[in-house]
Amino acid sequence: MRILHTEASTGWGGQEIRILKEAKGIRARGHQVFILASPGSQLLKRAVEEGFHTRAIRFQRRNFLKILFGLKRFIESMGIDIVNTHSSKDSWLALPAARLAKNKPLTIRTRHLSTPIGKNLLSRFLYDSLPHLIITTGEAIKKQMININHFNPDKIVSIPTGVDIDMFNPEVAHTDIREELNLKPSTPLVGAVSVIRSWKGLDYLVKAVPLILKEIPEARFVIAGEGPHRNTLEKTIKETGVEDKVYLLGHQEDIVNVLHFIDILVHPSYANEGLPQTILQAMAMKKPVIASNLAPLKEVVIENETGILTPIKDNKGIARAVIKLLHDKELSKKLGENGRRLVVSSYSFTAMLDKLETLYIKQSKVESHGNSSYRNA
Repeated sequence: MRILHTEASTGWGGQEIRILKEAKGIRARGHQVFILASPGSQLLKRAVEEGFHTRAIRFQRRNFLKILFGLKRFIESMGIDIVNTHSSKDSWLALPAARLAKNKPLTIRTRHLSTPIGKNLLSRFLYDSLPHLIITTGEAIKKQMININHFNPDKIVSIPTGVDIDMFNPEVAHTDIREELNLKPSTPLVGAVSVIRSWKGLDYLVKAVPLILKEIPEARFVIAGEGPHRNTLEKTIKETGVEDKVYLLGHQEDIVNVLHFIDILVHPSYANEGLPQTILQAMAMKKPVIASNLAPLKEVVIENETGILTPIKDNKGIARAVIKLLHDKELSKKLGENGRRLVVSSYSFTAMLDKLETLYIKQSKVESHGNSSYRNA
């Protein structure tokens, strides 16, 4: 199959990382993958480095018809079988272009976040009319689209982002980040791995630090990631007086190494989440997880089974959960082992690719029997 992904975002977070990983995985199974992304975006840069057929596209409304018909020609000339869009801007251009294309590819809109979708005719057209299928990264997003927006449930499929369980393997040795930070090997280490955005709630983790230090003064904290909220987060760290307790590691390519040596992962987001890769990766590394009780996170963070849930924007709740897990080693071990079992059984990268291929093949069979308008992929 020839599969085209489009992405207007210029950032580099879970959404863009999933697109590239999915593209690499599907390519490894013998399919041809094309990636159209915004000029200067991290996705475009990395897709070029990985040897994908790419093109830089400015997804702009002011050149709507020119871009739309350019995409239509590209889809036709490359014989694209499947067009998968990922953000609003590229969806408004690539989906109608695919619908107009003579070769009639299958159109898919992937929804990564739980951000509310407008209840208007334009939103209904974008989700219920233009794509043949919608893929969500979690069941909570799927339910939201069905129950709140009343989109057609028959065309929505949940396929969570999978984890490479061989890469995220707690048995593989790594260099202890405590050494790099000049910390003692016995230092309790609490971590967060996230793009630094306001709604990721990292300020509430920082505000929990003084409360944790009252009980466990030797504890230290690391935050791996970059983002537009970094300056504000640094200000919060300074105002809270914990500059020497919290380490901002910046963007880390080797997330495995970070997760290997933290004792607990904290994910304090309060909005917009899909099913974060970071949580599943930490579970694969047998780390107990503390997360906000958002519906998408509760799909995998099961209270006292794979982690602990706290109310959103609750630094005191985060502090209580961290103190509990740092004191209760048996509970931490149990949560970590249960988390690893859950990922291996239901959220592996191989399982994700299997679901995607099955979806593509199923639609091909439906088309071959003449029961669908989808193109035979």
